[in-house]
Amino acid sequence: MSGYPFPIGVIAGLGPLAGATFYRHLVEETSARRDADHPEVVLISDPAVPSRLDHLSGRGPSPVPRLATVAHRLEAYGCGLIALTSITTHAYYQELSDTVRTPIVDGRTAVAASLTSAGVTRIALAVTGPARDLGLLDKPLRDVGIHVHYPDDGDQREIQTLVDSVKATGATPDLGRRLDAVLARRWSARADAILIGCTDISPLAGYLDTGGRGGAVFDVSRLIARAVLAQAAAR
Repeated sequence: MSGYPFPIGVIAGLGPLAGATFYRHLVEETSARRDADHPEVVLISDPAVPSRLDHLSGRGPSPVPRLATVAHRLEAYGCGLIALTSITTHAYYQELSDTVRTPIVDGRTAVAASLTSAGVTRIALAVTGPARDLGLLDKPLRDVGIHVHYPDDGDQREIQTLVDSVKATGATPDLGRRLDAVLARRWSARADAILIGCTDISPLAGYLDTGGRGGAVFDVSRLIARAVLAQAAAR
């Protein structure tokens, strides 16, 4: 029998490869010796969810109604906890949480807790443009005493281009090298660690040359996966 008392629901498709990567992280972060030790997972990757980037930029409809539909489907299946596999989509966290009875893990506070436990005090954030502009991670990080550093506008545009490229073509070594180059620039030197804070570029983490960096590189997808498993096991 699994040590998890209920299925874990995953709102994926934000984008699709980000959701698949998150599921892989759930599997890798589970303390399991056999198949039966893993939690039951219900993952819904719905391509009809409107673009969060477009809506937050004033160019498209709200994704909340479609996200709520997915959350209700997970709830109807019996999921006792729901994971939201996108930091940018946390802009709608409260609206979405208000539509369901099932708890949705707040990835922002989960990231803050993980980084402070690791001793991080200054973090360089590689996130989407809307996540940077809205400061979606700022308050949770500052609440635990972590100082936030963002790229300048030029480097931010490059990060956003990488987000769009992964959505279009998937993770490639070339995109990984480009992310590595952006993360190595001056803006990150003021921090003692880097957070890949967008799950769309999480699939590029394996291509990074982390050996030459002074600080650790954390992946938001893996940090949220750990928090989801911990909260599911504790309920």
